[in-house]
Amino acid sequence: MSLVQNWRLAKKRYDAAHTQAQKHIRSLNAKLSAAEYYLHALRDNKLTDKAHMRRIDSYLDEFNPDSIQRIQSTLFRELEELTAIETRPEAGIERALGALEQILEAAEELMAKGDVSDGQWSQYREVYDRSAHRLMDAGDIFEEFINKRANMEAKLALRLDHAAILKQITQRSRAVHDYLQRNEVSG
Repeated sequence: MSLVQNWRLAKKRYDAAHTQAQKHIRSLNAKLSAAEYYLHALRDNKLTDKAHMRRIDSYLDEFNPDSIQRIQSTLFRELEELTAIETRPEAGIERALGALEQILEAAEELMAKGDVSDGQWSQYREVYDRSAHRLMDAGDIFEEFINKRANMEAKLALRLDHAAILKQITQRSRAVHDYLQRNEVSG
């Protein structure tokens, strides 16, 4: 599978986790609102007023005066965890990976042909360096995003996928570099 395809799959998994978190946040907000309503009713001694409590009727089986504080704390904690699964920034990684992959494929074709001409390889180095810098710039944006609450499962999975892609790039780049050194191609 190509580097770009791997990145698209990684993004798709993270985006699915983000979408799922957003759905869960909506239901948590409703439950949290009901818990706050229950706390106000408890404070105002309106728990026995059926007309007043009808608004949160679906939650009354779960809530009771002894556990409502704990339930509310749990809901706040869950909400905080889910809001950390934020929208992934468009850093330009996919574009940079696509360009870098094309360059590496061209280099691998030159290697397969046994080409050792300085002209071809100096052009390769120039284009490769530009693309590698673009990928590093995009990676900086990605790292800033991923380092916020990095221990979250969805972010950790995305980070590992990104690291695996970078490892593939490194291996392919190393093979090209070794070829150039072996064949004493200058530039």
